[in-house]
Amino acid sequence: MKTATRIISAVLLSIVLFGCNGDNDSYEGIPITAKLVAEDSHYAVFTNVEGYENTRYAPHDPPLEQVSLWAFDKREHKAQRMMLSHLNTQGDRYNTTESFRMPADSIETIHKVVIISYPDEPLTVLVEACTDYRNRHSYILTLGDDEAICLPTNRGFIGFSEEDYFLIMQSYQYYDCGGRYNRIEAFDCEGKRICSMDAKMEEFANYPSIEELSEMDD
Repeated sequence: MKTATRIISAVLLSIVLFGCNGDNDSYEGIPITAKLVAEDSHYAVFTNVEGYENTRYAPHDPPLEQVSLWAFDKREHKAQRMMLSHLNTQGDRYNTTESFRMPADSIETIHKVVIISYPDEPLTVLVEACTDYRNRHSYILTLGDDEAICLPTNRGFIGFSEEDYFLIMQSYQYYDCGGRYNRIEAFDCEGKRICSMDAKMEEFANYPSIEELSEMDD
């Protein structure tokens, strides 16, 4: 009985010492605490929480995570850190109508990663981050590039177009009379806008604006 107990104890100790992380135990150079978030036949992509920021919009909000992004080249068996997020980024600059390039390390955090390149191309990912529980900012980042492309959208990635592999993104806008509607847009993988459509409900689109209603009341 004592022998069996010792064997069980040794097994448990081995698990604690050597880890049991199924995400990255075979990817040398990737932090043991990292999480596998995207993968194709050429690359595995991981995020790793490096720290936290406790100052949020409201006292009950969970802390914002500082996240590093890692890529593992399966063919060359090589790990590389792509970026480290910056917790104190000012979000007002994202109110833009066109894509623009920005330092990759000024992305505030990471909540979602999608590989948007083909396996035989340089690794390119779409990274999404949300810091206020409403606006989801989206960025295009290529392995080895210290800049990212910020897309002028605020509600995130929907999917790929079937024929041309465009990124289908959504945003919210406001009716003149109040309330929100969706704007659906297609971008190529370099951030160029291909087309845009406002998904408005006709009865609200034709409704008088708040200013017009105020004038009617007068």
